[in-house]
Amino acid sequence: MSVFLEESVCNECFICSSARSLPAVPAAQFRCFRCLALLGLTFLSILCRGQQSSFNTAAGPPINGSSAPAGSSAVAPSAGGSSQVKSLFDSLGASVQPVTVTVQVRGTSGDIETTSPRPFEAGAEQVINSAGTYGDISRYLQLFPGVVAPSDLSNQILVRGGHPMENLFLVDDIEVPNINHLADANTTGGLGPMIDAAAIQGLSLYTGGYDARYPERLSSVTEIRTLDGDGMTSHLEGDLGIQGLGGMTSGKLLGGNLLASLHHGLLNLVSGDTGMNGVPSYTNELTRFRRRNSRGDRWTVLNLAGWDSIDIVPCASDTAETSTIDSQYRGRRETSGGQWQHIYSKSSFGVFQLSDSEQIEHIHQQDQIENPLDASNPKAGCPLPAGAIQAIPVYQEDSNDAFTTAGYRFEWANSRSEMMLGSAFWLQRPHFNVQQPTGAFSPYSASPVRADSTSFASDFSTGESGTFAQFWLHPLPGFSVSAGARLQTFALGAHTTLTPRLSARYSFGEKSDFHVAYATYAQMPPYAYLLAYAQNRSLAPMRVTHEVAGMSLTLHPALQIQVEAYNKTYHSTPASSEYPAVTMHTMVDMVGEQIVWLPMRSAGQGAASGIELSDSSRFGAKLQLQGSLAYSRAKFAGTDGVLRPSNFDFPWIANLEGIECFGRNYTISARYGYATGRPYTPFNLPASLAQNRPIYDLSQVNTQRAPYYQRVDAQINRQITLYKQHLELYGGVDNILNRSNFLSYAWMPRWGINSSQRNPVTTLWQTPIFPNFGVRLIVH
Repeated sequence: MSVFLEESVCNECFICSSARSLPAVPAAQFRCFRCLALLGLTFLSILCRGQQSSFNTAAGPPINGSSAPAGSSAVAPSAGGSSQVKSLFDSLGASVQPVTVTVQVRGTSGDIETTSPRPFEAGAEQVINSAGTYGDISRYLQLFPGVVAPSDLSNQILVRGGHPMENLFLVDDIEVPNINHLADANTTGGLGPMIDAAAIQGLSLYTGGYDARYPERLSSVTEIRTLDGDGMTSHLEGDLGIQGLGGMTSGKLLGGNLLASLHHGLLNLVSGDTGMNGVPSYTNELTRFRRRNSRGDRWTVLNLAGWDSIDIVPCASDTAETSTIDSQYRGRRETSGGQWQHIYSKSSFGVFQLSDSEQIEHIHQQDQIENPLDASNPKAGCPLPAGAIQAIPVYQEDSNDAFTTAGYRFEWANSRSEMMLGSAFWLQRPHFNVQQPTGAFSPYSASPVRADSTSFASDFSTGESGTFAQFWLHPLPGFSVSAGARLQTFALGAHTTLTPRLSARYSFGEKSDFHVAYATYAQMPPYAYLLAYAQNRSLAPMRVTHEVAGMSLTLHPALQIQVEAYNKTYHSTPASSEYPAVTMHTMVDMVGEQIVWLPMRSAGQGAASGIELSDSSRFGAKLQLQGSLAYSRAKFAGTDGVLRPSNFDFPWIANLEGIECFGRNYTISARYGYATGRPYTPFNLPASLAQNRPIYDLSQVNTQRAPYYQRVDAQINRQITLYKQHLELYGGVDNILNRSNFLSYAWMPRWGINSSQRNPVTTLWQTPIFPNFGVRLIVH
């Protein structure tokens, strides 16, 4: 079919004027698609031989002449009277025809639509142009309801009161354990992204009640789709800014499409200290090759890798310094995988997948003060000359937390039902070598000796498996149900879990629907925790139950509102066997301190519940407002059974963002974020003063709460056309009001050592006002 744009959309699309065929202007096709993702327009109205149609911007640009084979599509009603004619293969990005078409029709008894809570979605340009994100996917996710960051210093995300390790990331359906630089292997966040946002097509975040097909995590699933280059000519982008130097290219190769991006951080060239007593260095790359044959089979090969390092050296002559630990960190993360999607018939296909992930870390730490009671500071300026302080080694880790995955899934659908079956096997290779030669002064204990000392090494492989089935049925007009389950086995500890899913959705006409979901999930604690002490090997899988109910309302074609309430019940979470009030969810975040491992038992329990309101409003083709408001509580108990606020208990979270295209060449973005103050555990001041080190009062775990968090960010983009190419200048300011947001209280061991009125407790603050600027060149 011939595809023509009705009108231009936003400044970037001015070359896609009326009656110009998309295939005739592939560069315009690409930029218009990216602009639509920026504006959050789910569908672009196009004129197709006088018939009202549209294409889904999350699925990629349309391809001229493609159509669905007879019998391979099911019709599902969508907001505003449109119904999405969606091939089974399109639903997972494995289509005979790489286009999703929407036709204005009424739903019929044969309609099928997902029954699970729908994901929150965004396109690449939204991530790139949103103020305060630096093009970071994880930081953009913090705009969605129920998602918050523990601090500005990391892009970790906390989803509905869950621990950061409870999040799953998939890139083109391939599991990636961590998509960030300078990341601990036991979490899913870090300092900055390993994926260039310009290389992605879009993302989807599931925050509860998600289907059985995903490897299990207790809190969320984020699917990231790389840029689909089918139907596009070669494309090249370059970016130089405060975050670094990088570029992305996409083009035809060997009958398929090659996508490649490379990025290198430049902070180490412009600063000697970024507020962490050191400057990070990092490099990342993404390479993806994709090819289809004439019958719709698709082959994908993906490689994502990142290298990073940082040396942290607190200045010993600074009496206000809060850390005495020198740290050297070197890391490498890499995921390589391949996927083959094979079409069996017009209503069924299968996917085989093989991948490998490596997480290599070298962490060495030395303590500048062997005995805190003998603390002193040299009378010299910073930085001190080499050898001025004889630090003693206290921690050394050389690890590779790696795994290889092989899996297969099969999907079948007709006009009334759909079925998905699959199985996968993981060969886990937790290779750790951890040494604590002198132990650590535990912040949980008043013992005047270095305790909680452990050294462990592992060099073995162990297996895990996951087998699932998920079924969907549409028995009545507007009503659909789904049921599924996942069976998992874990060789280490000989554990088996069976976790069911149930969900239902009822549509009230075409402008509102109500959905409910019940699901359970099981996830093993990180292998580093399992191996730290012999007793930790008996830790059982952590479990959670999700109960979700919500409603979506389309009050106007440009205004969509969603309300959702949830309850998450946890049990079998790791809890300290030494300190009854300490669990994995209430452990103190010891900024800049020595790493401490604890003996644990699967005796923890907890609950997180809340209600969320979100909306997306569009005013014409140039302005989008996106907002959310969430209230929740997250409390956990250790071996004493007393529920306390967890580290991730933020009762109120509010976000508001606006993106507007104005004039012919400008895009402006502004963002406001608010969160209730974070809970914290105060120091046991008499014990801390007696030993001159931070010792926490375990009778008051997370009983105190910091002042509220508030931040305003702004960014402006200016586009220039140079010799038919696009040059984009961008600049912005984070925390534009320069508000002091609380991070934590910290101990200053060298402060007022000889003073009788000594008070060595200080406040650490999050990021102050900070610039963001750069230039991006787009070549077609």
